[in-house]
Amino acid sequence: MTKSLDYDFIVVGAGSAGSILASRLSESGRFTVLVLEAGGWDRNPWIHIPLGVGKTIMNQAVNWTYHTEPVPQLFDRRLYMARGRVVGGCGAINGMVHVRGQPQDFELWRDSGCDGWGWSDVLPYFKRSEDHYLGDTELHGKGGPVAVSRPRGHSVLCDHFIAAGVNFGLERNDDFNGPAQDGIGLYDHTVRRGFRSNSAIGALRPARRRPNVRVEVGAHVERIVFDNGRAVGVDFRSSGGTPRRARALREVVLCAGAINTPKLLMLSGIGPQAHLSEMGVGLVAAREEVGRNLQDHLAVRIICKTREPITVNDDLRTLWRRARMGARFLLQRSGPLAFASAQAGMFFRSRDGLPSVDAQAFLMPFSVPGIGQQPHDFSAFTVSVTQSWPSSRGMVELRDADPASPPAIRPNHLATADDAQFFVDAVRKVREMLRTAPMDSVIAEEYQPGPSVVNDKDILDYVRNKANTIYHPCGTCRMGSDGASVVDAALRVRGVAALRVADASIMPRITSGNINATCLMIGEKAADLILADHRCAAA
Repeated sequence: MTKSLDYDFIVVGAGSAGSILASRLSESGRFTVLVLEAGGWDRNPWIHIPLGVGKTIMNQAVNWTYHTEPVPQLFDRRLYMARGRVVGGCGAINGMVHVRGQPQDFELWRDSGCDGWGWSDVLPYFKRSEDHYLGDTELHGKGGPVAVSRPRGHSVLCDHFIAAGVNFGLERNDDFNGPAQDGIGLYDHTVRRGFRSNSAIGALRPARRRPNVRVEVGAHVERIVFDNGRAVGVDFRSSGGTPRRARALREVVLCAGAINTPKLLMLSGIGPQAHLSEMGVGLVAAREEVGRNLQDHLAVRIICKTREPITVNDDLRTLWRRARMGARFLLQRSGPLAFASAQAGMFFRSRDGLPSVDAQAFLMPFSVPGIGQQPHDFSAFTVSVTQSWPSSRGMVELRDADPASPPAIRPNHLATADDAQFFVDAVRKVREMLRTAPMDSVIAEEYQPGPSVVNDKDILDYVRNKANTIYHPCGTCRMGSDGASVVDAALRVRGVAALRVADASIMPRITSGNINATCLMIGEKAADLILADHRCAAA
């Protein structure tokens, strides 16, 4: 093993939270920071072109390309689980939809024992992370590392969709991160001047110019090193396969995400005692909830053929329209290549009488047969429907003690009757909205589920056959004040010292909407928590 590297802080993972955290920890110049990223640099051009998501979603060069174990309630299908393996993490391959969730999400965090994580506590960190097109307001921030913008042009389908929603009884909502989430409108996107914006670009890239910051790519961390119950470093393997060790003089912070962070904890001896014994891993601290409490947003797609060639399917079908797409992007940073996958959407109640919205939908101006596949050869669009707060809980476990082995991901989707009934109700509601003017005049026919899928059983069978995750796993290192929680409200791992977690795995309950914005907030807040403990206020 080569000579160790000594740094004040080691950040494992250069994703949405890790990139911001490394930047903030190094701002004062008082501390040295080492960032270890298993993937490579974000040089693939498709990362930076919004519509390029389809080119990276299954690309092993930038993606862990995990699969779940068979899901019993989804007819034992194994679901594809995209996870960023590149500088930028999932923020480099996601759909760029920027949604914080509802204030009540964070009030519930606080009420469950996460002191300091209520809405008024986290709002300043949401604001600090963003460079918002509305500027510095009561609810938005200016000058942060991640740009938040409105679409630079959008599909005409969005206008029809929003108008139909309003006619259906939904409120027009021009800011899903504003005073209220419910309604229908255009999504905010993490895009700056037509290109993807994320924390690796806006925070880590400038931080790398500081002499106290080092970023190692191709660095697969295999275990945390402990000395008398204190995290003192990590062992990792370089891209060439060379084993190396880095030493943390102050703390190790895990930002590897809701799948890889619990995997790394368990490989290091922190986790359920019986499981670690079965895997042949020596115990450092028995934490029974490591890898448990897995939550995710499952979604099912409704695909409709259109009467006119107004979809991205049509833009990609001919050489002339593809050339026009390229020209518009090169010259104006607009057109379909500048489209995020989901342009418009809605937050709604799956059935009447609910106290708050429990469902989200995404309008995508294209359709595909499956993940990562080419669009259909006919004119069509997709509406993806997801549940805001699933009650089902899954887990992440080790497959064996080999750090190179993928973890066993058991999402347990649709394990509860409430979750199953939700999808029946929500699919019915969205179909009804799509039959409302002016969408009714746009749609030629419903392609999937199709007109034969009418009764509750058939709808649920369609969901079980076709639903997929939209890649929002969280909760596997639950934060809380109770002794069973994996981390406390300061994100310190219980049972050991000098080790924290700062990523989606700490979320006690999934938020209503896409979770990347919350990961950015976690990175910002974690920096202040860590710096406060080391007597250095955030700049």
